[in-house]
Amino acid sequence: MRIALVDDNPQDAQVLQGYLDRFSREVGLEWSYAYYSDGQAFLDGDTCQFDLIVMDVDMPGINGIETARLLRQRDPDVLLMFVTNMPQYALAGYAMDALDYLIKPVAYGDFTLKLQKTLRYLRRDRTEWITLHTTGGMVRLEPREILYVESTLHYLTYHTWSGEYRVRGAMAEAERTLQGYSFARCSRSYLVNLRHVRAIEGEDVVVETVRLKMTRSRREEFLERFTRFLGGMEP
Repeated sequence: MRIALVDDNPQDAQVLQGYLDRFSREVGLEWSYAYYSDGQAFLDGDTCQFDLIVMDVDMPGINGIETARLLRQRDPDVLLMFVTNMPQYALAGYAMDALDYLIKPVAYGDFTLKLQKTLRYLRRDRTEWITLHTTGGMVRLEPREILYVESTLHYLTYHTWSGEYRVRGAMAEAERTLQGYSFARCSRSYLVNLRHVRAIEGEDVVVETVRLKMTRSRREEFLERFTRFLGGMEP
C-alpha cells in the first residue's frame, strides 16, 4: 500500500509515520509513504500513485479541504483520511468523501482502528477471479461483477453484468466460492452481492434494477451483514 502524509507539522507527520511502521510490523504488511509539507506540494506531484492519503486540514496556502476538493477532480476514488486539531471541519471533510476523521493528538489505538477500516475498503475493491464450470464451458469472473446467485433445483444461475451463467451445484458451494467477497443470503434461493444492493424496501432487496424477495428467517442476518458492509466492516 502506498500512503501520502500531507501535514505542515513535521513532528505530527513523524508520529503518524511511527504508527504506520509499528502497525506494519504487527500485521505483517509492507507499505511505502511520502511526506508533503503542504497541499500545493502534494498536488504538484503524482497524486494518483497513492492508495491512502492522510491529510491535515489547517495548513498554509491552500488548506486540506481545498486540497481534497482539487484532488477529487483528478481521483474521485482514492481513500482519504483527515487528521487535524480542528473538529469544526469534520462535516466539510466528509463532504469530500473522506473515509474517516481523526482529532489530534492521535492515539495509536484510534489510528490503527482507522487503518484496519482502510484495509477492508482496499480488499473490497481488489481484483480477483473465480472460475465457473458452466453448462456452456469454463468461465472466469470477477466477484464484483456478479449481482446475485440464484438457486433452482440442482442448478445455480450467476447473474452478472455481462449475462447469466448456469452451473450445476448447490447454494452452499456458491457460498464457499464467494466467501470473503461480501455476499449474503436474503433467502434460501438468493445469494446477493452487497455492493450492488441499492435499497431494502419492505420484503424486497433491490439489486441494481432487480427486486428479490427476502424471507423472514433471513431478514435479521441479511440486514446485519448489509449494515456492516455500509460501515466498512465487511471485506
